[in-house]
Amino acid sequence: MDIVFVRHGQGEHTQNIPQSYQVNDPGLTESGRRQAAELRERLPLTIDDAVIASPTRRTLQTAAIWCGDSSASRFAHPSVGPRQFPLKYDFQTLVCDRTMDRERIAAEFADFLLPPDVPDYIWLQGVNTLPIVLFETWAQQFLIWCKRLGKEKVYVVSHDGTIASYMQYITGRTLTRIDMLSEAEWFPVSV
Repeated sequence: MDIVFVRHGQGEHTQNIPQSYQVNDPGLTESGRRQAAELRERLPLTIDDAVIASPTRRTLQTAAIWCGDSSASRFAHPSVGPRQFPLKYDFQTLVCDRTMDRERIAAEFADFLLPPDVPDYIWLQGVNTLPIVLFETWAQQFLIWCKRLGKEKVYVVSHDGTIASYMQYITGRTLTRIDMLSEAEWFPVSV
């Protein structure tokens, strides 16, 4: 199966760093919306594709704009929520990286399905500050879940740190912040 990790478009929380990291529930900027729309041309979606977004407003907006009126399957999944990279072991999540709960996602992004087999604590805690061994357990379960979707391609719209963490887990290579994707960039991998 091919998975393509896609970083969300430019978010409001990146406009005045570090103060903007305290923005609650940041969405996309106008530039971020354009970047998401450009994904339609650069990575066209079909019925054979699934798009899985992190449960944050900026990733769900990126995925929704990109999907447009395509027939790609759409999901929100906490296993691809924001993740510190490198992990600091401080167990603190920045305000801008707090995830949306299932009820808000269902109300505001009704086209996105929510996997029923994810425990409440992962929806509440997310993967942001999980120790590496626990993150890798969830990463493995997430990849198995993706395979069960039976899609030709699975696109994961997520965050730079999350993508780097998954790439490090999948490839076994040690990555640094230099290896992280820029806004609306993507990285394909076969699993």
